[in-house]
Amino acid sequence: MAFKKLDSDAVSSTLSRPVDAFVGQQEDANVRAAWTARGRGAGKSYGSDKRPTLASANVSCVPLSPWAVSPSCTQIKCKLRGLATSDGAGGIALNVRLMAQTLGGVVYDDLSNATILDSASEQEKELTLDATPFQGETVIVWLVFQSELITGSTASDDRQNTDLDDFSYVIDLGNTIGATYDDTKRWQLTFSEDSTGSTTVEPYAYPGPSMIVHDKGSNKVFILPRLDGRLSDYHKFRVTITELGRFLLYGWSLTETTLTEPAPLTDALRPGSIPRARTYSEIYRRERALVAERTRVVHVGGSDDFEATGRRWGLGEESDPGGTAHEAYQALGGELPTYRVDSATATLVYRRRYRALALVTGVTVDTSLSHFKATASVTLTDLGTGNTHQPTPTGATIELTPLGAVFPEAGNASGDRLWVDFSGGHHLDGTWSYSDVVNGEHGLRLLDLIFEEASPAASTSARVVQVQVTDNTTEAGGDYLAAGLKLYFPAMTLLIDEGF
Repeated sequence: MAFKKLDSDAVSSTLSRPVDAFVGQQEDANVRAAWTARGRGAGKSYGSDKRPTLASANVSCVPLSPWAVSPSCTQIKCKLRGLATSDGAGGIALNVRLMAQTLGGVVYDDLSNATILDSASEQEKELTLDATPFQGETVIVWLVFQSELITGSTASDDRQNTDLDDFSYVIDLGNTIGATYDDTKRWQLTFSEDSTGSTTVEPYAYPGPSMIVHDKGSNKVFILPRLDGRLSDYHKFRVTITELGRFLLYGWSLTETTLTEPAPLTDALRPGSIPRARTYSEIYRRERALVAERTRVVHVGGSDDFEATGRRWGLGEESDPGGTAHEAYQALGGELPTYRVDSATATLVYRRRYRALALVTGVTVDTSLSHFKATASVTLTDLGTGNTHQPTPTGATIELTPLGAVFPEAGNASGDRLWVDFSGGHHLDGTWSYSDVVNGEHGLRLLDLIFEEASPAASTSARVVQVQVTDNTTEAGGDYLAAGLKLYFPAMTLLIDEGF
């Protein structure tokens, strides 16, 4: 018998396509359209009391989140939403761009900044990142930023080297500058020859710009980067503070926006021809690959709500060697359970499968602690039943080399990084120097955890996923200072599906 044909409303009168070929072509077209139009995406928003402020005298950056790039993705878009403050006249507040770093340390940065302008209203800013060089890889997506100067808001005064304190992280601004300084704003600090010209300029220049990061009180402030020894060689010098443009970040999102679609199967589904089984097999394979590559992202960024630490990008914890696990990250997985066919019993097995890409770094004042192991564990809680269990993740142990740090409450120092439990919002915790990142001195390690629920469950209730980290510093040897090691957890991406 002849193949049944569709009416002229569904098929051109010049064609004579069988029903199955017509349906196959439409299915193929839909798959290819979905391939390019449905990139993965996720976002993070901050409560009104948790919003970080982007501002920096020098080029700084913050890891938004690790990202498993889809194999066919060629562009990632980031949207920032917030409120910019500059000179009140619509000037530039901040220069921003995206940068990607592979697990091998290769940095992709086109150095092309976008500008965020001063505005009395909240605004959105879109940034794009060319993902072609690292398709299918796991990368860390960094937000790079630097403030513009508000030259109409400034103050200067002569100061002395005796005004420096706390390993040259603290300077006394004095009453003249202190009268202009406002802790709710952001400020650059620069140095030059004193106003009388009595100090002879040495063969080397004055230190470059620093940024005030915390108010210690009594006109004394913490600054980053800290001052090197050259300033102490001057008995007298001039200090100038200048207000910086800033951006109060309400939230951000990452989305794969440009993807390369597979070749069409139109020729294999010719009018008047019987579609072959392997053509439909290819359509199915593409549908399956689409699901696998677009593994759903249900969490990005840091988990800053475990306790009120004052940090905005993530969570920091003091070391507890070999003891209680640190609550590093938590996320809510509200997706439907995935399923697999058990070929032995010809039944469907419902079970959620997760992948957590979690960043960890350590800072220490103790030079004897060169490296140590950190081990992750996972706790899953079903909000429907209340059941809790701990699956065994793969990739749970890493070796961590801590960065040198200065803790003002500790009596010794090993590096140039500051770690203070600032109670207010005026801080730089959780941001990195751009030069440190591109030179591989960021100290970040990635926990790539894959784990499943312990038993099959068709429940559609949301799950709370908690990632804990235990530091096994006792294995490193040496009598290190327990109070001199802190762990920091800046960002995690949680994916849920069977596609990894």
